[in-house]
Amino acid sequence: MAINKRLFQKLLGFCLFLLVINTNGQVNELPEDKTKELTKGFKTKKFFNSIFKYSTFYAAYSENNSIQDNQSFYVTQENDLIETTERVPADQTITYGWRKLANFQYEDRNKFYRGDENNASTKSNIGNVKGLEYLFQYSKGRQQGDEFENQEAFIRYLAKWWLIKGEYKKNELVDLNYKSGEARARFQLGKKLSLSIGAIYRSYDKAYGHNPIQQYLEDNMWWNLAYDEFGYTDLLYQMVNPFTGEVMGYDYQWFNQDGELVSASDYDFRNGAFENLVNEYNQRELAKISGFEQVSFIAGLDLYHYRSSHWIHIYGNILPYHELLSGDERYSYGNFAGDYIDYSAGAVVGVKITKNIGLFGEINLQQYWDREIRSIKAGVNIKI
Repeated sequence: MAINKRLFQKLLGFCLFLLVINTNGQVNELPEDKTKELTKGFKTKKFFNSIFKYSTFYAAYSENNSIQDNQSFYVTQENDLIETTERVPADQTITYGWRKLANFQYEDRNKFYRGDENNASTKSNIGNVKGLEYLFQYSKGRQQGDEFENQEAFIRYLAKWWLIKGEYKKNELVDLNYKSGEARARFQLGKKLSLSIGAIYRSYDKAYGHNPIQQYLEDNMWWNLAYDEFGYTDLLYQMVNPFTGEVMGYDYQWFNQDGELVSASDYDFRNGAFENLVNEYNQRELAKISGFEQVSFIAGLDLYHYRSSHWIHIYGNILPYHELLSGDERYSYGNFAGDYIDYSAGAVVGVKITKNIGLFGEINLQQYWDREIRSIKAGVNIKI
């Protein structure tokens, strides 16, 4: 007959307790201070087990070829050929993480964690078990020559009738950075549907939706930015055909604040140095805006159905109403977009058509303010 594991642990602990009491056949009971110490030890172990047991620390490294441009060449005045192809370094990512997430029945419990998984547990509002779950992950790497650093922290306690969750996300690939905390009531609608309703607090530093250069150009001509903000100067010159003496038009040379020539025409300037000035101006003006805090109504719906031959897990959250708690309202996203709706949603579907043929699909969407994260996977497996 199979013995419950938890019951077996309790019986084993009780037997050890009796063994200690009867050691040497001379002590009938443990001194009071020893009893307290032993009880405290059991409670401490239970507490640490509730936090750390079944958790996993993982580290991973990946590297892939990046997309390379076609070969390009330059021919010198002396007829020498020089290759000018810009080589993009390989894409690479290094990830460290620590997680305690209960896998759903359709997930592989024996796989190695790499950090690029679509963790449905962190996005849905149900779990395979009640209690504490968490994920802490740090990634750093390079994609198409651009360096990035991503951080994620997720912690949730799931009870029968309520849940609380805290989250921190920094995703430099989509320029999204926020902290959130939420509390919800949960309602079970039959065996497969779950509804959750509550409030979510979010704080963020970036003025999403605000574009300083757009506002600047509404009141100024583009060349004023180069003059007034960065000390650039220009010089009008006449273009003359050296063979016919015909005047071909006029253009401007552009010089930086040190008097160095950076462009020989307005067109070259706008497509070169001026792009960097625009980016620097945006970053500088956005850095002057302090962070924001807001609270939003949040509602979530989860559908979960599993059979060994097919499964479906659909989850979604909607944030339709928002209240700004702190931050300059002039630069808030609500002032830019008016009434807006943030959301996150996803689905995992699998069907085994026959013993050797199966279909699968995964989708994950999130839109907070004007930032969107999207991942889609779908395919077929045929065993021969």
